[in-house]
Amino acid sequence: MYTSGISIGEQGVLLMGINRQIIYPFIFVAFLVTITVTIASAASVPEVVKPVGHFGGYIETVDVVGNYAYIGQGQDLVILDIANPSSPVSVGRIMTKNLISGVKISGNYAYVAAGDDGLVIVDVSNPSSPILKGSYDTPGYASSISVSGNYAYVADDYNGLDIIDISNSSSPIFKGNYNTSGYARAVAISGKYAYLAAGDNGLLIVDISNPSSPILKGNYDTSGIACSVAVSGNYTYVADGDNGLVIVDISNPSSPTFKGKYYTTGSVYGVAVSGNYAYAADFTKGLLVFDISNPSFPVITGSYTTLDVDGITVSGNYAYVTTYRGLEIVDIRRPSSPVLKGSYDTVGYADNIEVSGNYAYIANSIMGLAIIDISNPSSPIFKGSSGTDDYSTDVAVSGNYAYVTEFSDLKIVDISNPSSPIRKGSYTIKGSAEDVAVSGNYAYLAVGDKGLEIVDISHPSSPKLKGRYNTAGHAHSVAASGNYAYVADGDGGFVVVDISTPSSPILKGKYETGYADCVAVSGNYAYLVEDSDGLVIFDISNPSSPIRKGSESRHIGICKDISVSGNYAYIANSGLVIVNISNSSSPIVEGGFDSSWGILDASISGDSIYVANSNNGILILKTDLEQPVTSVGNFSIIQPENNTQSLKQENGTTVANVKQMPEQKKETSTPAKESKKTPGFEIIYEVVSLLVVFCIKESNKR
Repeated sequence: MYTSGISIGEQGVLLMGINRQIIYPFIFVAFLVTITVTIASAASVPEVVKPVGHFGGYIETVDVVGNYAYIGQGQDLVILDIANPSSPVSVGRIMTKNLISGVKISGNYAYVAAGDDGLVIVDVSNPSSPILKGSYDTPGYASSISVSGNYAYVADDYNGLDIIDISNSSSPIFKGNYNTSGYARAVAISGKYAYLAAGDNGLLIVDISNPSSPILKGNYDTSGIACSVAVSGNYTYVADGDNGLVIVDISNPSSPTFKGKYYTTGSVYGVAVSGNYAYAADFTKGLLVFDISNPSFPVITGSYTTLDVDGITVSGNYAYVTTYRGLEIVDIRRPSSPVLKGSYDTVGYADNIEVSGNYAYIANSIMGLAIIDISNPSSPIFKGSSGTDDYSTDVAVSGNYAYVTEFSDLKIVDISNPSSPIRKGSYTIKGSAEDVAVSGNYAYLAVGDKGLEIVDISHPSSPKLKGRYNTAGHAHSVAASGNYAYVADGDGGFVVVDISTPSSPILKGKYETGYADCVAVSGNYAYLVEDSDGLVIFDISNPSSPIRKGSESRHIGICKDISVSGNYAYIANSGLVIVNISNSSSPIVEGGFDSSWGILDASISGDSIYVANSNNGILILKTDLEQPVTSVGNFSIIQPENNTQSLKQENGTTVANVKQMPEQKKETSTPAKESKKTPGFEIIYEVVSLLVVFCIKESNKR
């Protein structure tokens, strides 16, 4: 900024100062305009579907009482009968509105930390039929919970520690709060103190003797990120992330002191203490058992190796370890050699989904292929799985085989027995596969910069390359129909490849579009999603000359995947957008479904929509859409009236270009008083106006 310290003789510097005075506000204006556009594209659509079932998701928390384990599995509270630890059985579940990151059982109730939805109380007196009892929406993100007497203590992330009176479980009420001025990740209660794992702030000790007015008693700043805490006697045991396990002497709560530490070289996210042993959940190393009889020098006495460990609790002879792939029950009767006793498998991260008959087949990231029985959509059941050598990204099903893409491989899995799928064969891809489509004896792979690969799968045990066509752009998505493969080719647009001779595929047609992400084909139409015009429909009755029919850009965003069923296109774009395509010249958004965790794919079966919901597993939605609508929210539908289409030849191939003429304004039925402005537009308009005035004044001064 220009100051009086700049001499008159320094002309260049003065000019730079003036330019900054004018340019900076315009940069800020550009930033605000970007926000406006983002808000406009993110404006939610009417929810025309409702969740009816759910399965899977990351398991981040577990509590054990008697013969039951209570786990947070994605947005489900699942109750497992663990009377036989080698074979835990799901006996009841209830779906909440958000991911469950903490659960604590007290009496007949489960107290659930449900993220953005705060505290949820569930009556579990009948484990096979849990019932929602009450809830309290905390201001922050409820990440952990502890219960003592008539109070629930919620680690509410950036909102600190919330204390909730639960004496009336149907109507919990706020009692008090301590603002940690950081992130409260976990909480443990002992006596009149709450011990908080407070991220960068380490360990905080809060006096809760007066629940309506909790006060800080003492703190110890650990060197890492305090993720979890356990209390035993005069010591707290802190899971300190990359800093390992830290032991703090709390005999004087107002002045806690360092006692001991063990650096695991991994990342310790969870900790539990029983007797002379501390049990640490290390994300990369698994379960670590420490002898803490001398707190100054904790020593590893045993370990159980597993991956992606996030949380832990200990009850009796067993440690219950949460991982992204499920719950593992580890026998710790011999601390020097803990062994796996049993496990509860689930779908962790759902990347892609395909439904065929009574089964859903999920590309399950690091877990490979998971098969779920969906014969009862409201109560899906895990059926079987097949492991992976890499990260699975997509799946297609044909007959008795599932075709699973990994980053550099195509795996063929025999699914004739869904409870015991068997890997049959594999093919090494010359690149990174982003999508797979199967038709007849061939699998068609979209392989990014390498274009389209055609793999002969007539012998599932020995698939082999048949042909390749190197597209001009980046092949993201592929659909196969008849003698043609249709490719969403990134900046290469919409590409049609003749595959009638699989060993020698050739370019048949092409249409220049914005950056093309996804494609689906149904009948004589191809449905392409690209970055400028959203969903674009092409008439492909003449594959050498695809004709643009219509488009819909509202709410579409960046496409993860697209499915077409009947009169609707279902676009996964982190949420789900449903477009009525009954009139190919005038597609229209009818609604959708928002998800905090990201919808990556959708598969349609009857009136059910099965979505891959990333770290929430799979979500099953129902819709009764029948008649098209003419408007969404405050948006009026205006179809372009004047499209001119020209054709040109590229190497003997027809390439279409569209020049869209300016639209004519139309009258709408929107009430005069109803604002059509983008959310936040009025504020940004005022700010921009003030900045323009400011710039003019500054120019006059100079």
